[in-house]
Amino acid sequence: MGGANPNQADIVFPYTLALSAARDLYKLAGDVESKAGSWATEAGKAVDGWAGGHRSTFDHNLTTANTDANSVKAALRSTANKIAEAWAQARGEQDRINFARWVQAQKDDDDWLENSWEWVAGEDDYGEPPGNPGTPQPPDYAATRQPIHPEYEHGPVTA
Repeated sequence: MGGANPNQADIVFPYTLALSAARDLYKLAGDVESKAGSWATEAGKAVDGWAGGHRSTFDHNLTTANTDANSVKAALRSTANKIAEAWAQARGEQDRINFARWVQAQKDDDDWLENSWEWVAGEDDYGEPPGNPGTPQPPDYAATRQPIHPEYEHGPVTA
């Protein structure tokens, strides 16, 4: 069953908070990009007619600031995407655990007649455990799947 078993502990992951953080980081990256763009616009006005060593220093510092802003923007977006990837992996693993618990509950609910029949005909086919959901995408980072068998998400099934 994909490695998950019904007595496995729940995955500890802040599903809602993680996607909210990814959205906020992506927005912050856009804010950094916007501010860097406005620096360049305003810098053009500030240096009109300005020449010499101070102008060269100013231009160098502005280039450095733009490079740094681009680095920060890229790092924020990369972090947001990694959070979304972690969400998909955690959601998928929790769904596989939920599925294993559901299968176990189905088997536990079998009566002796059904167990006898399955001994002869074979166990019911419950299907494959779920894979990971798609990774949420920017800028919204919306959940790409609701939990599968959420009724089994709060602790192992005890037999």
